[in-house]
Amino acid sequence: MMLFRSLAVGLLGACLVLLALRPEVSPRIEHERELVAVASNADVPTIIDVAPGTSTSQLAQLVRLAPGELVTAVDDQPVTGNLDADTVIAIARPTARSFIDLTIGRTAIGTQRRVLVLLH
Repeated sequence: MMLFRSLAVGLLGACLVLLALRPEVSPRIEHERELVAVASNADVPTIIDVAPGTSTSQLAQLVRLAPGELVTAVDDQPVTGNLDADTVIAIARPTARSFIDLTIGRTAIGTQRRVLVLLH
């Protein structure tokens, strides 16, 4: 019994020492604009993680299209616009553990960006 108490007090003391000497952790939040500025030369896709069963209208809200942007391809299949993209995604009926690869074009600038939607 005395051995058990000594062991418990020793472990408690070690935990207190570790808590007192732990390094300070401060979370760092990086916004999408900062990430795009850092990786402006590379073609880095935006990754959106969603739950299965999310409707196509909810997916469209998560993608956050800027003014002048429209979906030009879904899974490398060209589409004519956002409405056509909704139709292609609805027909494909993405399931859990799958992904949707969107190519979004900016008509004013003539550039494209990729968005990868992961379904879990």
